[in-house]
Formats: sequence, C-alpha cells, structure tokens
Amino acid sequence: MERFLLLLLLLIPMILFGQEEIFTVTDPDKAYTRAREMAFEGNYEGARPILLDILVEYPEYSDVRNLLAKTYSWEGKYREARIHFNQITLTDKTNLEVWIADINNELYDANEIVAFSKVTKALEHLPGEPELISLKKKINARLLKQSKAVQEEAVALKGPNREAGNFKHTLGLISNVDIFDQVFDAQYLFGVEYQHQTKIGKVIPRISHASRFQQTGLQYEVDAYPQIDKKNYFYLNYGYSASGIFPRHRAGAEIYKMMSKTMQMSAGLRYIDFRESAVTMFTASVGLYSGNYYFSARPYLTPRNNNPMGYAGSVLARKYGKTGDNYVGLTLSLGVSPESQQLFAGETLLSESLLYVESQQILMEYQFTGKSVANLYKASLGLTRQEFVSQPGEFFLAMTVGFRYNTRF
Repeated sequence: MERFLLLLLLLIPMILFGQEEIFTVTDPDKAYTRAREMAFEGNYEGARPILLDILVEYPEYSDVRNLLAKTYSWEGKYREARIHFNQITLTDKTNLEVWIADINNELYDANEIVAFSKVTKALEHLPGEPELISLKKKINARLLKQSKAVQEEAVALKGPNREAGNFKHTLGLISNVDIFDQVFDAQYLFGVEYQHQTKIGKVIPRISHASRFQQTGLQYEVDAYPQIDKKNYFYLNYGYSASGIFPRHRAGAEIYKMMSKTMQMSAGLRYIDFRESAVTMFTASVGLYSGNYYFSARPYLTPRNNNPMGYAGSVLARKYGKTGDNYVGLTLSLGVSPESQQLFAGETLLSESLLYVESQQILMEYQFTGKSVANLYKASLGLTRQEFVSQPGEFFLAMTVGFRYNTRF
C-alpha cells in the first residue's frame, strides 16, 4: 500500500504538467501570454513552439504570428521573419504594429530599398500615421547618405572633372511608380545597377525589386554591348526571376550597324517566358541624327499560332544639349510591351493576352548632369491609356513617374 501511494504521488505532478500543456494549446490567449513572457526574457527557442502550436489551430491570430516574426528578427533571422510579416500584411493592411516591425526588419537587414517600398505601401493604408512618416524620413536619409558616400568616393578616387567618355564604372539607382485611376493599387519598382566599361564593350548587371498586386519580387538581369568594330555592336540581355510578378526568363539579342554618319539600323529579337506560356518577338529600329536632334522608330512583331500577328511600336525624338548626356525626349507607343507591363485577373497573371490589348502611351524624359559630369540624373513622366483585359472596349489610365541617378568614376 505504501508503495502504491508513493507511486501515485510521483505521477500526480506529471499528470498536472501534461494537463497544463494541453490547456495552453487549447486556450490561445493564455498560451500567447506565456510565449510572450518567454520571448521578452530572451527565450526565443522556447517561445516559438508554443506560437507555432497556436497557429496550427488559429492561423489568422495576427498577434501570435507577429510575435513569432519578431523572435526571428531579434535573432537576425530576417528572411524567416519576412515570410511571416508578409503573410500578415497581405490580409491585415491596417495593423500599424506589424507594419513597423516589418519595415524595421528590412532596415536591420540593410534592405533600405525594400523598406522604402513597404513604408510607402503602409502609408497608403494608414495615411498620415506619424510613426510611418518618421520611418519614411529615416529611410530617405539612409538612401541619401549611401548615395552621397558613393559619390564622394568616386570623386576622391577619380577627381571631379573627368570627361564623360573616360569613366569606366557607373553605379545607378532606379525608381518608378505607376498610379492608376481605377481598380489597381499603385505599383513600385526600384533597382540598382552597375555598369563596367571593358575593352570589348559595356557590361551592366542589374537587380530590380517590384511591389505589385500585394506581392513583392526580385529580378536579376545583365545587359552587354560587345563591340564588333567602330560601326557595329551587339546588344545582349538575360534576366531571371523566381517571382510571379516578373517573367521567369527573359532574353534579347540585337545587332546595331551605322549605315552612314547620320543613320543607324538594328535588328533582333526578344524572348520572354511567363511560366504558363512564352513569346518570341522580332524587332528592328531605324535611328536618324540631324544636328542636335535624334529620331528613332521601333516595331515589335509577335507570331501567334492560329491567330493574326501581334504588333506594337514606338517612335522616339530627342533634343541634345551641349553633350550626349544632356537631352529632353518624347516617346509615343502603341500596343503593350510584355517586358514592363503585367496585370492580373484575380490570381491569374495575364501577361500573354496582354500582348494584344489596345494601348497608347506618351512618355517625356529629361536627362542632365550635375555640377560634376560624374553625376547624371534622369526624370520621366508618362501617361498610358490601356484596355481592360476582362472588359474589351473599356479603358483605364495610368501615370508613370520615374527617377534615375547615376554616379560615374
């Protein structure tokens, strides 16, 4: 009997402990409080299993997922944190605490461009929010500081008055925003590129980050301009993205030839893989120089199985200033370029069908140098009128604003 009582006394704590574990899983608020205390004490490894157990039963519990993401961020596991933050902001767009934690996670990971994209998106849903405005100013200051640091380093190494033709390296920052008059949210594109002048021509690797349709993604790209001789050169391009908001693969090849001192012609093709389908476009161009003016025309022809030929085209005019780095330009386009314009119907990417909807665009651009020719700036403003894919004959308007900064050394 004494042995039985002793065994019972030993089993009671184990039974009670097991009951407590079951209770914390079935009572999400109590379990969350317990995990929160553990996390704030620095016991992230102990808190995470509890939080994950809660999310199995209550996947929409934002506070739980937010705390889980924070534990990853606090440990420097920014990628894991980003996954959970993005999952919350896709559905809970007005949660200020989550937006701030998400943006700070990008800043901890030194992703200022991504942080800028997210704070801009957050302000769309929480306009005038002081904490978000303060964060945006902080991010802008960081980006400006980085830009100035690159500029000062280039000037210190190479001198402030180098002629444009002597620069072998160029670092570029690119930003674009598309604003629609109806249906669609604003779309953002930010990019960084590095241009290197080699003995055989320019090579330009580029990384682009886009925010579209409540999704973000990266595209990796490289352009090359190998020189054949003084009058002929190639344009080569390849890009890859694992994100659904960019083509998976894109490639281009074109040969340029100076026909005379005032005329240049080219011919080539573009290949774009949209996962569900792929297209090959044939293109050519004719460029004419007349004094300080340059004019160019470019068609795109897209063969389609059992359908008429798809087409698009553009006409460009530029007036140059004292050098080739300074100009104002105007571009008129008809048709849709699948390289830069993608829309969705629900969750379906409609890139291929968009090749053939009616569209018109006008784009104005102004490029100029700063006090030093090492610094190059370009601003652009465009307006597009495009047919809805799902409503033939109905159109929407989109305004495109872009800015580009290059520093050369």
